[in-house]
Amino acid sequence: MMNTAVRTDPSKVQVETPGKVSFGEIHTRMLELQSDLGEHPNHESPERIFLFEPSPVVTVGSRNSEESPILAPEKLQEQGIEIREVDRGGEATYHGPGQLLAYPVIRLREEERDLHNLLRNLEEAVILTLADWHIVGERRGGHTGVWIGYEKIAAVGLSVRRWVTGHGLALCVNGDQRAFDWIVPCGLQNCEVVTMEDLLGTSIDFKSVEDRLRFHLLTVLNRVEES
Repeated sequence: MMNTAVRTDPSKVQVETPGKVSFGEIHTRMLELQSDLGEHPNHESPERIFLFEPSPVVTVGSRNSEESPILAPEKLQEQGIEIREVDRGGEATYHGPGQLLAYPVIRLREEERDLHNLLRNLEEAVILTLADWHIVGERRGGHTGVWIGYEKIAAVGLSVRRWVTGHGLALCVNGDQRAFDWIVPCGLQNCEVVTMEDLLGTSIDFKSVEDRLRFHLLTVLNRVEES
């Protein structure tokens, strides 16, 4: 559950919702902002949350195992899916159309510097969002992310530099997620992935999910949106 410790007044944050966009574009902007906030901790540069639907990409994190996480590189190449090494924790995952990514780039105040708790709070934002559609999301001991039984619906992974966060979470809303079959997602063999639409059996409005995740993220991160 979300941390209930004594908290300071909320910080202001800007929320960007560019819709469908190149993963590389947002990743570059995230790194630039993360560096700027870290190098100038007393500067008035605003914190930011990016909420977006990415172009297809397989990202490989810093905790990748010795064995290759790419099971079918020829399939990824055929589909034009980029493979990109990134600086977050965790192993390989796929991002693409039908997924809602949330990348908070925020300064962690002293009382917020429990990274385990921060990961749990990101999971909580997903669990609360799913509950808005009467979907019961769960945590699994020893694994980050949010699960529906043994099927994964959301991945969570962070990078932190000078107590400024990067990366975040990816929630599978709808669409074709078969690219997960061509990798070892999050280092888990035979990991099945499910979307919100799979569970509901009907189409779902992507923007509505974005709006609810936005609301819950601001709550669990103790932030208010800058007007």
